[in-house]
Amino acid sequence: MDDRKAFWRLAGPSAAEGLLLMLLAAVDLLMVSSLGTIAVAAVSIFGQPRMVILCVSRSFSVAITAHIAQRCGEKKQNSFTEFARQSLFLSAVGGIFLCSISIYFCKPILLMAGAETEYLYQATQYAIPALLGLALSAPAITLHGILAGIGDTKTVLTTNIFGNVINILCNAILIFGIGPFPQLGVLGDGIGTLIGTAATLVATLMVFMKKEHVATLWGKGSWLPRRLYLKQIFPLSSGVFAEQAVERVGMFLYSRMVAELGASSLGVHNICMGICDIYYSFSQGMGKASLIQAGNDYGATRGKHLRNIQRISRGESIWTASAACMVLICLRNVILKLYHLEGTELVLGLDIMILVALVSFPEAQAMTHAGILRGIGRTGYVAKYSLISIAILRPIVTYLLTYPFGMKLYGAWIALLLDQTIRAVFSVIGSIYYTEQLAKLK
Repeated sequence: MDDRKAFWRLAGPSAAEGLLLMLLAAVDLLMVSSLGTIAVAAVSIFGQPRMVILCVSRSFSVAITAHIAQRCGEKKQNSFTEFARQSLFLSAVGGIFLCSISIYFCKPILLMAGAETEYLYQATQYAIPALLGLALSAPAITLHGILAGIGDTKTVLTTNIFGNVINILCNAILIFGIGPFPQLGVLGDGIGTLIGTAATLVATLMVFMKKEHVATLWGKGSWLPRRLYLKQIFPLSSGVFAEQAVERVGMFLYSRMVAELGASSLGVHNICMGICDIYYSFSQGMGKASLIQAGNDYGATRGKHLRNIQRISRGESIWTASAACMVLICLRNVILKLYHLEGTELVLGLDIMILVALVSFPEAQAMTHAGILRGIGRTGYVAKYSLISIAILRPIVTYLLTYPFGMKLYGAWIALLLDQTIRAVFSVIGSIYYTEQLAKLK
């Protein structure tokens, strides 16, 4: 029972963060959907380019979390000031650089993602301010990685929720033109995203400006990354980046093929994907808890308690996925009608929602066991099976089922379910294998 409590003490805030953020994103999509399926397609088409850009900062953040969790387990370091400074500097410079290039090539990127001429202008209107927001997201995500590593997932929750609530409020005001503000439509959605991201970064920086914080930005320490810092982070971040990169490439190709089905199918797909992402984000929180627990244990005992961590992670994933599956199947009609779907679009969405519900099981297992693997430094293994499943198998299966077999959107979602299942199997096998290897070294 104590082990389960320890798991949820870390997973609870992270899972709640993911759940609430995706619910807020769903509210945002609800507002956009009132403008029509073309507006939904215009906003959603930027989703995969956004994730490709974010994969650098997110992989960096995961590596930071794993490193700090291991150091905390070893109990050899009392302050992370210099580490925080160098991480913030590197992420800020990298974020500005990547987003500057992305803004310059914004229209070609959207066309590559599958944007159609009927909504390309609206997609560009949304993407430009959203890209500016990504430059601010990079340092915020990095600092959140530090907080997660020291076990402070509650602060990550509060700062993210604060920024996203502001995002939703600004979106409502600017999309619909409430009060003295003009009605900006999808442009207002993009500006609201930028303002919300800025609020998240400011709130996070305020935490790190407290002098008593274990990773305070006050005090002594270099801002420029040194050789020791790069030596500590590069092996972890390179593996995570490879995993994130192949995942984004695979998802980019996947979304590109779905976009070819037309604005109507793309709109239904993105609504269902947004709903799917709610539990996916929840399971990411459980994966983060597994990572932190495994990292702490690896640093303190070199994996003495990993079997128990696996058992708890597996069990919690099963019952939460079961609950999510039941809710999605039973309430799918009610949920989809909130997005103004009707007629053939509603019928299609109802069928896809069954696949959304089934995906919950493998994605939860994949996230929690991948977290354990990252925590013990086996990021390269995760990158390898991700490459095979996401970047190679998923696009091939998606194409075959969607076009030659004529299954259209159904084929795309069956391919997604297969991909998640393959990743779950490989992550569970890898987690068990490396745990046994560590046990033999004792």
